[in-house]
Amino acid sequence: MKTYKIGEIAKMLGISSETIRNYEKKGLIKPYKEEESHYRFYDIIQINYLINLQRFQKYGYSLHEIGEIMKTESIPEMTESLKLKEERILQEAFYMQLKLESMHANIQCLKEAQSAKQGCFLGQRPALYRINYQKNHELVQEEGVQRELVKWLEHSDITFMSGSVSLENLLKGENSFDFGLCMDEKTAKFLKIEENETVKFYESCPAIVFYYEAKQNSDFQDATKMLLDFAKENQFILNGESVSRVLLARWQDEESYFISHLVWVPYKKFKKRY
Repeated sequence: MKTYKIGEIAKMLGISSETIRNYEKKGLIKPYKEEESHYRFYDIIQINYLINLQRFQKYGYSLHEIGEIMKTESIPEMTESLKLKEERILQEAFYMQLKLESMHANIQCLKEAQSAKQGCFLGQRPALYRINYQKNHELVQEEGVQRELVKWLEHSDITFMSGSVSLENLLKGENSFDFGLCMDEKTAKFLKIEENETVKFYESCPAIVFYYEAKQNSDFQDATKMLLDFAKENQFILNGESVSRVLLARWQDEESYFISHLVWVPYKKFKKRY
C-alpha cells in the first residue's frame, strides 16, 4: 500500500505536522517509521482515520475522549456519547442565540435613545428579572446578593446593567436610586433564574420611555420634571418604579463618569369620573 510523508499529509489536511505528531504522542495514530532516518509515513487508512479524528474534534471531543471512543465497538455506547455531545452543542447554540438577541436589543435601545433624547415617548417595557447590588453609591453587602451577583456575572454577555428609582422617590424628585443587573425573561428561563428574596421579576407593561445621562454633577430632577409634564399632558398616571437599561458607561475615576440610560416608567391612562 502506498505511503505518504508527514508533510504531504499535513498539507492535504490543512493542519500542521506538529498536530499530527501530537496525535501520535496521544496514541491516536501510529505511523510507519524508517529505522535509520525515523521519517514518518502514512497510508490511506491512516489518512482516513485522521480525517475522522478531526471530525470528532470539531464536535467538541477532547483527544482523550476520542481515544476512548475509538476503542469501543458498541453502537449503543457511541450513540449515547453522540447524543450527550449533541445536547451540549444545542445548549451552546441556544446560548449564542441569546447573546445575539442581547446585542440586537442593545442596538434597538440605542436607536430608541436617539428618539428619547428629544423627549418622552410611549413604549413597552419587556419582562425582566433584576438584582440590585448597589444602593446609591454603596455596594449592597448582603451575602445572598453577592452570591447571586457572582452567578449572574458568569453570564455578563447576556445580562445588562440597570438603574431603578422607586415611584415614591421618582414623584418627589429625589436622587435616591438602586443599581444592578437585568436579564430578559427568555434568558432567565434558560439560566433557571427565578424570583426570590434577591431577584425581582417585572412583568411586561406599557411604559413611558425617556433618555437620561448620569454624570458626576447631573440632577435627576430635570428628567423627572420632563416625565411628569409628559404624563400630565397625556393624562397618564405613573404606577410603578422606573427601570433602565444602561446603554453606555465610561469611568475615569469616582468623580468623573458618564452612564447613559434608556428608562422605562410604567403608566396607566387616567379615567375620568362622570
